[in-house]
Amino acid sequence: MTFDELQKAWQSQQTDPKLAIDPDLLLKEVKRNKEYFESAIFWRDVREIGAGFVASVFLFAGCVFFWLLGLKNFVWPLLLLTVLGTGVGTFILVDRIVQKRKCPEHGETLMGYIESSLTQVVHQIWLLKNILWWYLLPLGGGLLIWFSSCGLMVIMIKGMKASLGYLFFILACIVGTILLYWGIYWLNQRAIRKELAPRKHELEDLLNSLKNANGI
Repeated sequence: MTFDELQKAWQSQQTDPKLAIDPDLLLKEVKRNKEYFESAIFWRDVREIGAGFVASVFLFAGCVFFWLLGLKNFVWPLLLLTVLGTGVGTFILVDRIVQKRKCPEHGETLMGYIESSLTQVVHQIWLLKNILWWYLLPLGGGLLIWFSSCGLMVIMIKGMKASLGYLFFILACIVGTILLYWGIYWLNQRAIRKELAPRKHELEDLLNSLKNANGI
């Protein structure tokens, strides 16, 4: 029996006194569902944090490389992108630590697991709703500044007419970056509508049913 089927069965107890459901079975399914969700979020964050810090190391190496070549005008936008990438990875790491400390201990009870799962889902919805501010704008803005600085440097070195081919390529990179990040934003908002919001409503309904059954 799936989690949704268990939830419907529990809710139907209020109207069908003949239907019985094993609380231990429901507890195991809720616990399994919670652990699966936590695992998916954990490995997503590991990938994001790892990619952010690895990219920052390579970007910083690029800053040193340009500095040694004497191309100091290329250093500051690349250094800015390095700082922004590190900042995003740090935000995800700190957020995990803070949420782990803030998450209340509910114990090994059915209601406790549901409340804990609901807290996690609500926070993930908040993160994805605000992904534009803590993820997309820092990284996307850093990339746009880097591409723009490259375009200005090319114009300064080669002149406008001789730089048209390079400028079209840089413009294509800028447009591609905007489209990529718009797509990331759209996918995350879709994940809220299709996955997280329905999960939140299911947990709320199940929690309310438990409270009503226990007279809370």
